[in-house]
Amino acid sequence: MSQVTHSPDIQDDRLPVIVLSGFLGSGKTTQLNHWLSQRQDLAVVINELGDIGIDQHLTEAQGVPVTLLAGGCVCCVVQGSLSSTLRNLFMARKNGEIPPFNKLVLETTGAAEPSGVVAPLQQDPWLRKRFVCQSVITLVDAQAGVAALERHPECLEQVQGADQLLISKSDLCTPDSLAELKAQLALLNPDASVLLSPGPTSLLDQVFPRRCRITGPLTLSTGVSLQPQLSSVSVSRHQLHSASLRWEGRLSWPHWQAALQQLGNQCGESLVRLKGLLKVEGLDGPLLVQLTGQGEPALSPMNAWPDGDTTTRLVVIVRHDNPDFVHEQVAHWQALLQQLG
Repeated sequence: MSQVTHSPDIQDDRLPVIVLSGFLGSGKTTQLNHWLSQRQDLAVVINELGDIGIDQHLTEAQGVPVTLLAGGCVCCVVQGSLSSTLRNLFMARKNGEIPPFNKLVLETTGAAEPSGVVAPLQQDPWLRKRFVCQSVITLVDAQAGVAALERHPECLEQVQGADQLLISKSDLCTPDSLAELKAQLALLNPDASVLLSPGPTSLLDQVFPRRCRITGPLTLSTGVSLQPQLSSVSVSRHQLHSASLRWEGRLSWPHWQAALQQLGNQCGESLVRLKGLLKVEGLDGPLLVQLTGQGEPALSPMNAWPDGDTTTRLVVIVRHDNPDFVHEQVAHWQALLQQLG
């Protein structure tokens, strides 16, 4: 288990950064909202894999600065944008343009690999003097269980790179499945302690010593092996690809239901994540829809459109060898929406 301290031995005036990691649909925004409900001294940066941001509208932040980084992972594609964002936040804080936050929480995309996220804080001389990575906290979806670790190499990287592991959705799995997952996590990262989510706010104050990245193969007890890859600077190394949709029309819920089922059928087992805000007849606000894998969509009506923009917006993420596959499927689906509308 990692040693945990609550204050560094030497006075450090740098701003602590907490990296909130976890695969797509693992519950990162839910965990973030739990912290925000009890802490007002935070700044938040949310990284989205798709070109359209959804999660920033789901963040229950009152008086807390929230910045969106869309269009790719901070561990590879938009790493430079992260550096610029942190510089801008620091200067805005210094100039009194935003509340004087004491810590920064960076919610990564579900595809991000932790060491690639931490790299700019360690390699950029300007950032290194002003920010320090305090911890990497990774959410693990108990409902997806060990199968997600076997299927998605990103899950392995996120677990292995964590200082603290939080198991989400433990109420949706059996005791035996939960025990199997805990045993697997202990094998993958024996240095990290494991808690059930929501993680307490005290995690925001725990300082973990930084560890060297393990570059050897990661092996599951089931025989699945993954050789970690080095992050590139400007090209995504993931086989996770996203496509975004904006549509001005409005549909009844039965038509949306049929359309979503059609999109799921088109993408098949390649579908990893779907989330969006839908304009539905009879509702004043949008219908938030979230789907992970082949499961049933989670639906949450919202009282009002969060930004005044009443356009339907949707992000679809798939795992596929062909980066164009998801764009082709979303284009076909948009044609179906036009017919239904």
